[in-house]
Amino acid sequence: MSRPAPPWSFGYAPASPAADLPEPTFELCVATETAFEPGGLAAAAGPGASAETLLARAPIFWTRLLLEQPAQPAAVAERLRRAGVPVRYVASAARPSLALGPPFDWRGAAAARPRDWRAPVVPLPPLVDTPGRWFLGEGEGGVAVDRARCGVGAGRRLAVIDDDALAAEQLDLDAEVLVELPVAPRHQAHGPLMVAWAVRARRFAGVAPGASARLYLVPKPGRSAVALPLALARAVLDGADVVVCATYVEGSTSPMLDDALELAARLGRQGRGTAVVLPTGREASSVPGSLHASFSLGLGEPASDPRVFCVAPGARGGGWFLWRDRRGRLRPFANRGPAVRWLSPGDDLAYPFAAAGAPERLFHAESSGAAAVAAGVLLLVLGANPTLRLPELGAIVDATLTPAPLAAPARPEPLADPADLLPSGRDRDGHDARHGHGLLHAGRACLAARDPFCAALTAMGEDDAARAWADLRRRDRRARCAYSRRVARWAVRALLAEPELARALRVVVRHLRLVSPPDGRLAAHGDGALVRQLGLLLRRLGSARPPAPPSVRAELADLGRRLEALGDDPALAAHLERTLAALAAPCFAAVRDSPEDAPGRPSRDALGGPPG
Repeated sequence: MSRPAPPWSFGYAPASPAADLPEPTFELCVATETAFEPGGLAAAAGPGASAETLLARAPIFWTRLLLEQPAQPAAVAERLRRAGVPVRYVASAARPSLALGPPFDWRGAAAARPRDWRAPVVPLPPLVDTPGRWFLGEGEGGVAVDRARCGVGAGRRLAVIDDDALAAEQLDLDAEVLVELPVAPRHQAHGPLMVAWAVRARRFAGVAPGASARLYLVPKPGRSAVALPLALARAVLDGADVVVCATYVEGSTSPMLDDALELAARLGRQGRGTAVVLPTGREASSVPGSLHASFSLGLGEPASDPRVFCVAPGARGGGWFLWRDRRGRLRPFANRGPAVRWLSPGDDLAYPFAAAGAPERLFHAESSGAAAVAAGVLLLVLGANPTLRLPELGAIVDATLTPAPLAAPARPEPLADPADLLPSGRDRDGHDARHGHGLLHAGRACLAARDPFCAALTAMGEDDAARAWADLRRRDRRARCAYSRRVARWAVRALLAEPELARALRVVVRHLRLVSPPDGRLAAHGDGALVRQLGLLLRRLGSARPPAPPSVRAELADLGRRLEALGDDPALAAHLERTLAALAAPCFAAVRDSPEDAPGRPSRDALGGPPG
């Protein structure tokens, strides 16, 4: 009798390897340690060779080398080194490779800063709520954009890398950049659709409609191993906050792509790191000896790179996106795999380019559209806290996800193959191969990114209280003056870096949740107990990592001195504690719908909430 398969197992076999073995080629990319004159490089390569600079900006120096006779990259690299060329590596410019290039020398490499980006010049499209905009909402599998608290991503910059630009005139693009192309291809609207869903079109508001967008156009897949990394590097160096490449990138791994992703992670966004978003894609194959389709994301594919946010498509109503085939059966529309990070809407989304006055039309977004929606969410989170470094951005989003249901929502159509919904289980860390760690939640992520108390409340599952505190900070002078926005943003980063500090803050917040009713609980703890805890928090914040900028250190020191003074005067300490409890009371009012001490009443943590 055979044992049942483990709950994490599925037919994990990609359609094809991500790259072929090296072979002789006419066209090479030469990466050098420093800038090198193309004529000298061509002369060193041998008779009949020609060269042109692709990119020369520390630390990346790429030169295209064209040979009269095909040669192995390794042989050309050795020839160039003997001629005195400072070669890092030589790779095919036409075919992919799984070879990992040598590390950079980062000395003297300047961080990327925005260049010539402008704010959108047309008025913001109406922020309407229609059935096709379900992906912006909450409850149907959308990303829960809360406009009052998420904003519109103003001041953020998105780069979309794609291979087609039909309908680009309906966008308010900051620029259209050609990479390895003489003219812009205009056959399908794939690239403009990504821009519209992530940001906006002329009459359509996407996830972050206040952000600026550029469209970087590359050749069709399979024509170049240089175009994708070159477009990515240019977008990063131009100052993009988020880059999404939703065109077909399977089988395009190369040392050049490795360079571009390292550039994004280290130097992008003024040294904080540019977010790169890729879809899971959809590549059907079958495991040897099996009749089941595997739909597997290969470990060697670009979307599996650890510097990339890999996004799978979600369905309206929740869960993984399934589509109905010609026989009325449900089939998956995405790859599965260990690298899948997040779930984002990929079912029928509102078509952004409908004629004025025409009825709303739905359009299959699939994994491409899911990646674009995810890119919009990242723009909103960075709008809430532009100081976040790339790992901190990922951590904020991870901590505020909505767990996705493992089972597909009930539908009348039959499954084409039950094996398509494997794996059947989820790992202890909340990951499974179809949904990643869960569904994006823009509202929670923006709250947690903006304010340390909101971060604590969302981690506890108190979303309503977090929203109430954010609103109180806007309208109540006492709450607004308690600490500045710069201190709030830095404190969020400190909490991410030091989990024990985050736990200590949640102790204080849980205390306030319990003592905010005016029933004598606060006084029972003694005048000054809360002030003492706050003083300890400030003391630990003062020495936390990352190091606080001078303005933040000065404000923390001033707050610490005030609390120390209050500690010597129990009456003043009690007054401050009553004020804090009074401020907290309306934030928790919505969740006090039954007696606090009712026997057997489960906590909100026990009822389930976003992972903290």
